[in-house]
Amino acid sequence: MMRVSRLVMLLSCLVSLRLLSQEITSTTQMEQQILEWTNEERAKVNAPPLKWNNRLAIAARLHSDEMANHKELTHQLKGEPPFTQRLSEHGAKFSGAAENVGYADSPEELQSGWMHSPGHRSNVLNPVYTELGVGIVRAGNRLWATEDFATGLQNLSSDDFEQAVDQQIASRRSRRRLGALKATHAPQLRRVACSGESSASAAFAALPHRDMQASAFNFTTATPNDLPANAMSKVLELPSGGYSIGACPTKADNNGMSTYRVLLVLYR
Repeated sequence: MMRVSRLVMLLSCLVSLRLLSQEITSTTQMEQQILEWTNEERAKVNAPPLKWNNRLAIAARLHSDEMANHKELTHQLKGEPPFTQRLSEHGAKFSGAAENVGYADSPEELQSGWMHSPGHRSNVLNPVYTELGVGIVRAGNRLWATEDFATGLQNLSSDDFEQAVDQQIASRRSRRRLGALKATHAPQLRRVACSGESSASAAFAALPHRDMQASAFNFTTATPNDLPANAMSKVLELPSGGYSIGACPTKADNNGMSTYRVLLVLYR
């Protein structure tokens, strides 16, 4: 009898593991189906397709599991950090993010519910977002779901970021049929930016051309294509001259936002 009992227990464990494997595969397929439907909807409004981000998906699955356990539909359960911090803690790097949550009996109902809710639909179709992670957990006959959208950040070094700013400035001046400015990547400016010092005097003191007519700008941005309007306006006013730039990557803040601190000195 003991052998039979052990055999039954072993078979029971094997069956449970097999069912669990099927469940994981099933919900994973649902997540990918949501991604496919989302990109189909985005194509209708000429928004770029979203790429799957597994780090976002892991954070989404964990949140869906928490909602299922507490039987509560929310973006932040008691004791849980804000959703952007949850994403950051799982390694996602982004300059902006949004989250949809929901529950339904099928993935079709989930997608339909989001598309018929103005706020959720706006997240689905927002062209700013580039990445998506979906997490679906089944509890009984109900599916609990989270989808996290993000504007992903490339892992740019300071040199890469500064070169990307060069390209942005050159492109904007070319469109205005203005001559090219001489660009200098200044390690000394980068050190000032990394120190957190943001005064114009500190920027001027770090450069050799202190006697030239110059303007200094300091700002924080997530992408090299997002320069402040006042700085870009000055860039386009210069008939000739050049600029020095130093960029320092910063750690993600408490909301998971990763940025660069930039010092830009324009001179004639």
